[in-house]
Amino acid sequence: MAEGTLTQVQRLVDQLSPSEQACLLSTLALRIGGMMISASSTVSATPAWEEFFRLGDALAVSDPQEGGTLTAAVLAMRR
Repeated sequence: MAEGTLTQVQRLVDQLSPSEQACLLSTLALRIGGMMISASSTVSATPAWEEFFRLGDALAVSDPQEGGTLTAAVLAMRR
């Protein structure tokens, strides 16, 4: 955005009533929030996170299910 355009917008906002400014702020927040969500969904995981998830999946596959969960072990120790 050109510097002049930003200055013009700021002058226009100054002319709005407080309730109109609040409405404008709400509209901009929703618009920017939507852009942030769509931008974050297109970002892929970094190689380190991909490796972390790969190791977690491999661990889950190799973990014997008859051993129970950590939660079950803690609950058993508390009894």
